[in-house]
Formats: sequence, C-alpha cells, structure tokens
Amino acid sequence: MNRIFLTLLLLLPATGFSQSRIASLNLCLDQVLLQWAAPQHIVSITWLSAQDQYRSAPVPEHVYLNRAQAEELLPLQPDLVLTGEYGAQRAASRLEQLGYRVVRIPDAYSLEQLQAQLESLVDTLGPLPGLRQQQEKLNRLLAESDADKTEKTKPATPSALILSANNITYGSGMLEHQLLSRAGFRNLAAEQGVKQLARVSLEQVIAAEPDLLVFYGGEQEFAIAHLAERHPVLRRYLHSGRVYRLPQELGFCPALAAAEVLQQLIYKRQAIVDAG
Repeated sequence: MNRIFLTLLLLLPATGFSQSRIASLNLCLDQVLLQWAAPQHIVSITWLSAQDQYRSAPVPEHVYLNRAQAEELLPLQPDLVLTGEYGAQRAASRLEQLGYRVVRIPDAYSLEQLQAQLESLVDTLGPLPGLRQQQEKLNRLLAESDADKTEKTKPATPSALILSANNITYGSGMLEHQLLSRAGFRNLAAEQGVKQLARVSLEQVIAAEPDLLVFYGGEQEFAIAHLAERHPVLRRYLHSGRVYRLPQELGFCPALAAAEVLQQLIYKRQAIVDAG
C-alpha cells in the first residue's frame, strides 16, 4: 500500500503546494502572494509592496524586501521565483543561469489577458483557495455577461464616465472600459472617440450627464474628484448613490480587484435601472 501511495505521489504534477520558498520580483505578483499564499512560503517580495500606496496586505516580518537583484535572492535559496513578462529580466535570466526555477507570469492590460494571467498563476502556484475563487468568479461574471448579450431582450445600458488623476478619463482600449461595458454601461468617453486616455474638464462632465460617475482612487489622490464632490451639480450624484470608486489596486494589479469591481458595477447598473 505504501509503495502504491508513493508511486502516485511521483506521478502527480508539480503544483504550488510543493513550492515551500517563493520569491517575487514583480509588484503585482508580490500582492498575489501576500493575498493568497501561506505567509511561511513567501521568502521575498519587492520593496514597493511595503509602501503605503501599494500595500494591500500585511508584509510578514520574515519576508525580505528585494530591489530585483539576483544576488539578493541567492542567500534565500527560493524554490520558485516569480516575475512579470518585462520587468527584472536581467535578474530573472541570471537566476535561471544559476539553476533556479523562474516563472514569467503574463501581464494583464485587458480582461482576456487577465484571464490568461490567472490561469498561469493557478498552474504555477496550485489551486490556492483565494486565487481559485477569484478566477472562478471572474469567469462566471464574464460568462453571464456573454449570455446577456445573446438574449433577444437586451438589458438597459445606462451611461458612465470615469474621472481619474489630472482630469483623465478612460476610453475604449482600456481594461476599465471593458469592465464598464461588461457590467452593462455605455462609456461616454469611448462614445466620444477616446481610445486610451484623455483629459476632460469638469464642465464637460456636467454637460455629458452620465448616469454613473466613476472615480479612480481616493479623493486625496487627485484634484478633479476632490473638486467634483464639492460642485453643487455633481453633489446630486453623491446623494443619489450614482457614484462608484475604482480601487487603486485595479491600476497596478487587476488580479486582486477586477472580479469584485465587475460584480459591484453590475449591482450599480441594476440599481440605476430599477430607480428609473
């Protein structure tokens, strides 16, 4: 019986559960580990993840904060080193030359890329419960969105506009636009021909009369949202609940936030439609 059991173990594919010492050379992958991996398995993340503007989870005291240098990781003897497609490539290549297992996780700038990124993370780290739940939730919401589009009676599509730092709005080529669209909103910036990012004045926002105002981050982080919330016209949006804030994590690591943002935007759309 023991011999059969050992044979079966040898035949099992390698998963994250066999990786007892994991290091990251990428800000987003730092956050993935901090959110979903067991703390005792994390040996190093980048120094950026200890900064207040990026920290979304506590950093265990034993974790070494690296600056993406291969020499920093050598004393830690990691079983697995995670990096992105483009950053820290010199360190990644050096570690590979020294015999360390380095896995390059694809970056995500669209929903399609995000699905591929989550799949790669599951393949590399194993079925960590939180990571798997995030992947399944996103896939389910996107499948439901596809099903809605095929129905004969199309759901109502209220309008929305994103306001971010330095009066920036987001157009059709952005992940944020995809989330609005999948949730059932018309992105007014995209309808005006914005492909990526563009500046928009407060007067243009008021004239556009979006059904939902979407702020990006907290009001201390940029000027227009701070001003908008004090404008007599736009205060009506706050009082009626027709405002939503995109979390800052969406900007540097959508794997952490995209599924929940999509779910909340779907709820917002339904509330606006129900209110008439």
